[in-house]
Amino acid sequence: MRKVTVRFIRITISALLLYACAGSQQYMKYVRTVDNALQAGQYEKAAKKVDKARKLHLYSSHDKLLYYLDKGIIEHYAGHFEESNRFFDKAEQTMEKLFTHSVSQMAASFLWNDKVIDYWGEIYERLYVNVFKALNYSHLGNVDDALVEIRKVNIKLQEMDDKYGAALQDAAKKQKVKVDDNAPFYSDVIAHYLSSLFYLAEQEEDESRISLNKLEKAWKTQPTVYDFTMPELARLEHEKGSNTIDIIAFTGTAPKKKAAGGKITTYKDYIGISDLSQPVALPNIPFPGAKPGWHFKFAFPVIKVKPSLIREIQVYVDGEKAGELSLLEDMGRVAEHTFEKHKNMIYLKTVLRTVTKGIAAAKAKKKLKKNAEADFIMGAFIDMAVDAGVDASEQADLRCWNTMPQKCYIGQVRFPKGKHTVQVKFFDRNRVLLETQQRENVELSQSINLLEFISLN
Repeated sequence: MRKVTVRFIRITISALLLYACAGSQQYMKYVRTVDNALQAGQYEKAAKKVDKARKLHLYSSHDKLLYYLDKGIIEHYAGHFEESNRFFDKAEQTMEKLFTHSVSQMAASFLWNDKVIDYWGEIYERLYVNVFKALNYSHLGNVDDALVEIRKVNIKLQEMDDKYGAALQDAAKKQKVKVDDNAPFYSDVIAHYLSSLFYLAEQEEDESRISLNKLEKAWKTQPTVYDFTMPELARLEHEKGSNTIDIIAFTGTAPKKKAAGGKITTYKDYIGISDLSQPVALPNIPFPGAKPGWHFKFAFPVIKVKPSLIREIQVYVDGEKAGELSLLEDMGRVAEHTFEKHKNMIYLKTVLRTVTKGIAAAKAKKKLKKNAEADFIMGAFIDMAVDAGVDASEQADLRCWNTMPQKCYIGQVRFPKGKHTVQVKFFDRNRVLLETQQRENVELSQSINLLEFISLN
């Protein structure tokens, strides 16, 4: 009987650990292969990889939003704007459905494993969906619908600050932890920039100027996000009918979530945190009933941004240099900033959940040993089996929109009448040319004159 029990425990340990590791490794390998395809400009290949990943269940039943986001942005990169909006519509509908549900259950979710909850999107992801939908509509010549999408961004900012912020504070109060409630989520300057262009195309010059004023205000009110020089374009007066072309370019790879961790030590009626691999301002946490001397490891997500290789973007018209693009928004920095808004809540949930599971596991091990009349060796196997089960069930939630770009650049060039060739050259920090993209037969239109270029390096 004892031999059978030991063998069963060994199999259990191996199965749990292999399952957890294999799934994580397979997913990370998938993310890297998609990144490689995107950086090489192989958008059709990237789209096929995403579809294959869905068939292999790398997108779980709780990750359908991520599938819609990935497909939406990749179809946008490929220039399939109608198809892109079809997926972004599904993403937005999923977000709206899950947003209310997730916010209402925020306080109750402290004892859940986040990975078994439907992913409902980070704040920045909810906003950029509408930004890219607006760009899709503008490329399709539908300025009215493009403006509708931009207005949604402002509505969402206010909605999230009201509903999400209130729920966050309520949950924090119940768990006796302080979160930052002074800084607003942020003011999205890409939305203000596009809004100014779209209003101008609709001959609403005053509204266009108001959008530019809001763009400029962002540098004053959000210095931690917009900590670089504001583009000159923000200070220019757009004139309807002027012979200018506006250019927008996206570069870099999306911010990724990585697993970090620390150590929990229990004391009488409270728990302490130590050995953090990432600095997190968490106080000692009251935990009635805790006994001193228990130690647990825990893992939590952190946002990591891989710096873009591109540092300079030059624009040429018919072979002559016409200007350079300026950084408008560091989307990776926006991701970090908005994640900071609620990271302490994520970490607190993780700590409390880990302690609760750890205490339950300790009691379970004691009971199993007693029932099995375990000696030292069998007791060690029981400890390993239970701990492996806890580890397999408690992993950092690393889900995020892995395929979005990192930075947005803009510029404006004078454009003579007629058809012309426009080149955009991407350089690294050493002024080494990384890539050249070219558009033939470009001419001024009667509505919106906006060219988009993409290099995800």
